[in-house]
Amino acid sequence: MITGVINSDNSITVNWDAVDNAESYLIHYGDANIADPHDAKYMGYSEATSWTLATVDLPTLVTGDKIYFYVQAYNVKVDDKTASTAVEKARYLHDGPFTGSAWSTPVTLTAK
Repeated sequence: MITGVINSDNSITVNWDAVDNAESYLIHYGDANIADPHDAKYMGYSEATSWTLATVDLPTLVTGDKIYFYVQAYNVKVDDKTASTAVEKARYLHDGPFTGSAWSTPVTLTAK
């Protein structure tokens, strides 16, 4: 199960249930009101079952806009020598020779 919340500083925190044998997770999301997962062009990386999208990295949202988040599990971690930032780690997993799980059902958050 995946849940999310828009925090008081407008950052977004997404939480999900652990997946057996998963060592890392990709979080996929798109611009406002983009419900098609094929258009979820942004990614985050986490080795925990929680991830926060900083306000500065949030796509533009106005009141009533929806944003959709999906989580994908991987059975590998990306070390700091391979990629140093979370965005680089996400891209490395996504573009590399790794097979992740199916994407989760989305959590949909509405901007206030």
